[in-house]
Amino acid sequence: MSEDDTHAAPFGEAEMSLLVLHDEVPPNGREIEHAADGDVLAALATRFKVEEVSDLTFEVLLMPLASDCLQASGKVQGRVRQLCGVTLEPLWTTISADFSTEFQPQELVAKYVVPEDDFDTELPEAMQNGQADIGEMVTQIFAMEIPAYPRAEGAEFAGYGQSEAEIEAEDAKQSPFAALSALKPSDDDATDET
Repeated sequence: MSEDDTHAAPFGEAEMSLLVLHDEVPPNGREIEHAADGDVLAALATRFKVEEVSDLTFEVLLMPLASDCLQASGKVQGRVRQLCGVTLEPLWTTISADFSTEFQPQELVAKYVVPEDDFDTELPEAMQNGQADIGEMVTQIFAMEIPAYPRAEGAEFAGYGQSEAEIEAEDAKQSPFAALSALKPSDDDATDET
């Protein structure tokens, strides 16, 4: 995920930022469990443009890698309330996502070049001053799991107020432009006049 992602925030200043220094991760790893409080949940709901975010928790295992890098793997869980795209009724979506990503110093991440047509390559997360923002990384993963077009179970789109028969009848009508083109003289008519 890149810093220009629509769900990104400035390093260390996001709603759920949780900075971990590379040097604070022992060789056998460090486990972190975190639950977002009410103020953070409200701020995330605004950021994600949803009605509500609830019960957002994550657990992560950090392992040190060579060259001041970290490997992070774990799970994020939570719930979001959105309006159904069909009925406009509020509905809850439960989100549970496993993740695994690498943190590298910012100067190393800046050297990555990914072709524009490569949609599969994921860049490592950037560290600044030896710190990894675990909370923001998890926030972005959670954001990507939120449905763009939520739909309540069994909700079906019934069209734009016209029945199928009305739509077919509308399509069968001759357009005004077709009627005008019938009035236009053909090339054969033009040669008869001369």
